[in-house]
Amino acid sequence: MYIRFLTVIAIISLLIQGCKQAPEKNVTLSGTIINIPGKQLFFYQVFPSSQPLIDSVSTDATGNFTIELAVEKAGFYVLRLNGGKEVTFVIEPGEKISLKANFDSIQRAYFIQGSPNSELYAQYHLFTSENLSKVDSLSAVFAESRNTTDYQSVKNELDEAYMDIFNRQKDKVVSFVGSHLNSLASLLVISNNFGPNPLVTEKTNPDLFLKLDSALFQAYPENSLVNDFHLKILSLKTGLAGKAVLDSLLAPGKPAPEITLPNASGKEVKLSSLKGKLTLVYFWSGWNALSRQNNINLTSVYTKYHNRGFEIYAVSVDPDTELWQKACAIDKAYWINVVDVKGPGSEFSKAYGVKSLPSMILVGKDGNIIVRQTEFLELEGLIKKNLY
Repeated sequence: MYIRFLTVIAIISLLIQGCKQAPEKNVTLSGTIINIPGKQLFFYQVFPSSQPLIDSVSTDATGNFTIELAVEKAGFYVLRLNGGKEVTFVIEPGEKISLKANFDSIQRAYFIQGSPNSELYAQYHLFTSENLSKVDSLSAVFAESRNTTDYQSVKNELDEAYMDIFNRQKDKVVSFVGSHLNSLASLLVISNNFGPNPLVTEKTNPDLFLKLDSALFQAYPENSLVNDFHLKILSLKTGLAGKAVLDSLLAPGKPAPEITLPNASGKEVKLSSLKGKLTLVYFWSGWNALSRQNNINLTSVYTKYHNRGFEIYAVSVDPDTELWQKACAIDKAYWINVVDVKGPGSEFSKAYGVKSLPSMILVGKDGNIIVRQTEFLELEGLIKKNLY
């Protein structure tokens, strides 16, 4: 009887100890949002293809609220307020989180404690908001200068100022992700645009994406967004295997592969005939919306630098030559235009490793490649650097 009694006591003790050690998964989120008394707040969970509503709470007369969320696994949550305003959280089970914000300025800044990943993302969000505010100021100056005599010089200065802000934002993304590879917040940061423009992509920063995938997939193998990211990176790895061969052939300093294609008059134009000029080899299409927008952007750059030795050799991968010629006329694409009726899968597209449109490769006066897959925002700086 005594032994049986001790056994029961031991089992009860183990059960009690187990209960004490079991982590509390529910998340308590308390906060104060001033200037929003008695309003309902909605909480959504973020998945790869949906954002279901999971709970809601109302603020009291002074903007205070408290809510308990059932969180089984680490993930992303969004608090939505009136007027499309929202706050993003990166939550781990069991966290006790506090939020302080002003409804009028919550899109720019808010303060979080008790959730390390959410705090990290809030800091990045503040940095981004400040830079976007600077861009808004530049836009206001641009609008005021439209009808002035020094419009072009003002525009050039504003373009340079914007590029400085953009590059600082891009550097922030790279440093943030590189310093927080094990944080889910980095998955949000690496996917962020700056306004309409992507900051980093699998194409421009493949190593950063590979490192983040390796770290997050090990730390959060059951997170749906991490898994979705992992599948994309697996595709990237497959592409990189074949890309390695192209990279060796198309590395900076290597000769640009020859292209010989007809212009609108049917006369064949060789890329090599432009040797002695700084040349942008530009693959595009009349049916591709991004290409059409890029044409408009390139027009100002071409006008500015063409007389100084800059040329564009534009390869349209259009089987429909009528569409190609109409697009050139509408977009005022007055550079060298040739057409490849075989389409995106042609030998020339493959030779240059073109995977998406538009695609731009800058070739030096010596006929050697300077940079592949350059982005438009980087182009003018590269032209200035290599034209003189």
